[in-house]
Amino acid sequence: MKILVTGVNGLVGNSIIKLLFNTQHKVFKSSRRVEGFADHKVDISLKNDLDLFFSKFDPDVVINCAAMANVDLCELEKKSCDDVNITGIRNLVDVCARYNCHLTHISTDYIFDGKKDSGIYLESDTPSPQSYYAKSKLEGEKIITSSSIKYSILRTILVYGIHEKLNIVTFIKKSLEEGRAVSLVDDQIRMPTYVDDLSRACISASENKAIGIFNVCGSEQMSYLEIGKRIADHFSLDKNLIKHVKTKDLNQKAERPFKTGFDLERSIRFLGYNPTSFNKSLDLMFNVS
Repeated sequence: MKILVTGVNGLVGNSIIKLLFNTQHKVFKSSRRVEGFADHKVDISLKNDLDLFFSKFDPDVVINCAAMANVDLCELEKKSCDDVNITGIRNLVDVCARYNCHLTHISTDYIFDGKKDSGIYLESDTPSPQSYYAKSKLEGEKIITSSSIKYSILRTILVYGIHEKLNIVTFIKKSLEEGRAVSLVDDQIRMPTYVDDLSRACISASENKAIGIFNVCGSEQMSYLEIGKRIADHFSLDKNLIKHVKTKDLNQKAERPFKTGFDLERSIRFLGYNPTSFNKSLDLMFNVS
């Protein structure tokens, strides 16, 4: 297949193109600018960029990794958030409809309010977004699901892996290694997702043209505080540097759901999804044999 991957310089985009490297697919690596891993300029917020690319290359699948995902920044820069997370999706849907192209899109657990006792959500549960970011991602989903295109929407949770920009795991490990204290909450609970697991699910959904919404995350539900302690234990780092705080202490601009997780049965059945354990992912990330 001819696969356009947008947002290739981000964590997920990086991982997807690495996993696609030795396949038979023709892969087009794009970003807002031709830099880093990108060899094509495709800014999804600009309809003309998509029109020019599709008219020249006519891809079979788009895997959309482009998003404005800084939750607090989205509260402050709503137009920028809308440009990518809403207008960008509308542009993708329009061009995919005209060229009969399958769209694989990444969404988020933040579309839920986290007030369900178990924190475990099904694909069919009713969303209740609390932040502007979450509302924009849900609106993007609605644009896709109300269209006539073939699509896969993969909802995911707290993605981590090796990348030039720090994420929850690399930030904690680096801070502890350098002897710097980290403040971690015990009242936000997630099922963190190893990036290569999410990427494999995106590729599977694209290759099989899987239709609908799929939950993709790790198999272990834990607080941010527990994530930090697990990392410290795994790498024999100083747990005394981990400061126990509450969400209210952080003064974050955007509201977060307190407890989220996903039922993975649908993804296991239709995508062959098999999440890596948290400890195993740490070994894979840092080449521990």
